[in-house]
Amino acid sequence: MEDVDKIILGKYVITLDSFNRVIPRGAVAIRDGVIVDVGEYDGIKNRYKAEEVVERQNHVVTPGLVDCHTHTQQFLLRSAISDEMLQLPPIWTKVLVPFENMLKPHLVKISTQASIVNMLRNGITFFIEAGAPYPEILAEEIARSGIKGVVTLATYNILEGRSWSAEEVLKRAEALHRDWNGKNGVRVWMSIRQVMMASEKLISGVIELAKRFNTGLTLHLAEYQGEVDYTLTKHGKRPLEYMLECGLNDIKPMVIAHGVFLSPREINMVKKYGLGICWCPTVDSWLMGVHWAFLEDVDNVVIGIGSDGASWNRLDLLHEAKVAKAIAKALDNAIMYYKAGLSSQTLLNMVTGSRGLIVGERVGRLERGYSADIVVLDLKNIRNLPIHDPVDLVVNYVEGDSVNDVIIDGRFVLKDGEMLTVDEGEVVKRIIDYESDIKDTLKELMKAIKR
Repeated sequence: MEDVDKIILGKYVITLDSFNRVIPRGAVAIRDGVIVDVGEYDGIKNRYKAEEVVERQNHVVTPGLVDCHTHTQQFLLRSAISDEMLQLPPIWTKVLVPFENMLKPHLVKISTQASIVNMLRNGITFFIEAGAPYPEILAEEIARSGIKGVVTLATYNILEGRSWSAEEVLKRAEALHRDWNGKNGVRVWMSIRQVMMASEKLISGVIELAKRFNTGLTLHLAEYQGEVDYTLTKHGKRPLEYMLECGLNDIKPMVIAHGVFLSPREINMVKKYGLGICWCPTVDSWLMGVHWAFLEDVDNVVIGIGSDGASWNRLDLLHEAKVAKAIAKALDNAIMYYKAGLSSQTLLNMVTGSRGLIVGERVGRLERGYSADIVVLDLKNIRNLPIHDPVDLVVNYVEGDSVNDVIIDGRFVLKDGEMLTVDEGEVVKRIIDYESDIKDTLKELMKAIKR
């Protein structure tokens, strides 16, 4: 018998492997943070001897979830954005970016820690930060918590009529990569906040850095009608067409956040170059419009689901999958009277980042040789019973509050509902203790908006 570190047993194991197996009374064998085997429990226990056997008799075991677009330093805006504020054109330059820039270091740390705890509690084992104004604090908290995260700098040099040196921003992005990439599990990518917020020199510089360091890149793109008009007027091309001309297609992984207003030609470019798309169902519906992700050929796209940060939701990708399915079914029914589009299987692929393809790492599957990033969902609850189809149950009924265990690289970070790597109680206490500081920051921002 082979020695392994852990064996995780579940009522069902949803593998998302090459054969798309769902294994009743399944088990996952782990050694040195990597999955060495997945199969029926009787077969696994006959082949492997484990230091620890974790039996979850009434649970579904799934790959860890991947949030492909979030803002960890906007957490403290939760419940602050009113329907009236949504109409500000655009809200990110009026509220979101200024708010996170105004945070003092102690509030940045609280926001970052709260985001990470919230993600772990909902089974998110890997996330992409869309652009943090204080990325060093995020890198420190990733290293401390054990979550896998991509850190990027909030990379822009144009905001509300002001502009500044592209060189200064590029130097900071380069320093972040030098100081943090690969240390304590931290991944540093490049980012572009938005085409309208970056000079041509900054855009070309960021792309050059991504190529030089052979790292990924993420950017907000095709999220705003005014952005399409902007690039058509200035460059004679739509946003993605312009960015491809700048060399975007040579970078892997490449993740486009939102991408709501891509033309059919641009969608074909996404497929041709294998670009990643991160659909944020709640935010895209609130702020932008109907996403083309409901189309039945979405399986040909590297597409994931993102939260867009805690200012909009509870960082619960299982809930976002339900929002996505409702939107897709409504549109398919209204346009084609077709009720079978965007299946539960496709949505499960999406919440694992197209089975890890969107981040270019061996995550998002329970398969030999992949990282042992595992989520265990407790089904012994009236909200989650009975079980006919485990995949359909997870996508249509189970939400983040059913997460019982989270394992990252073979290590428990959440076990039996208890957070092991972060003092959750202390994070909650600090949010409450600093509530007046948080509200004062928002009041100061609102005064600036009204001036």
